[in-house]
Amino acid sequence: MDEIITRNAEKKDLNEIVQLENEIWPEGTRATRNKFESRLRIFPQGFFLAYKNNQLIGVSTAEIIEYDEKNPPKSWEFISDNGYITNTHNPKGNALYVVSIGAKSRSGGGSALLQEQKRLTEKLNLKFLVLGARIPGYDEYCRNGKEIKIEEYARLKRSDNELFDSELRFYTRNGLKLWKIMLNYMGDDKESRNYGAIMVWENPEYK
Repeated sequence: MDEIITRNAEKKDLNEIVQLENEIWPEGTRATRNKFESRLRIFPQGFFLAYKNNQLIGVSTAEIIEYDEKNPPKSWEFISDNGYITNTHNPKGNALYVVSIGAKSRSGGGSALLQEQKRLTEKLNLKFLVLGARIPGYDEYCRNGKEIKIEEYARLKRSDNELFDSELRFYTRNGLKLWKIMLNYMGDDKESRNYGAIMVWENPEYK
């Protein structure tokens, strides 16, 4: 199996990053070059790239926030300053918030990047890693079968007892727990019907 190499992003990587972003995300959910530039400037420590065979296969960005379990982030736009993190990155916060994570399908890049973000959470001694996941199978499931509530869909399981939704399954496989479903979490995400799932990993090394 080909080894996946991860490293922090640099300014020279931006063209390649934007190219991959446009390749793997549907229109309406893609970040612009300006947003990546801003994230790199403000919190380069949380900006990771994954490579396989010298090819860029994944990108992940993060910021630090103050996370309250009883009052989780109400929308991606709100908690990430619409992806710029200019006014939302809080170096004194208690959680690493993963602003974005994207990788080529079945490349292993997504898991490698998530592990890097977890290691950064431990390194910075933050209590939580938090993110808002898309729920991309929801609209298709309702259109092809029967309309069900998002809370019911999010907990649907396959015959192997893993979650039905591919995105939620990916995060639970990587050790995160589904905390709460949020309405209008991400604008213009038709596949998820604009719902998002707050996923949380609690740092076992936190002191």
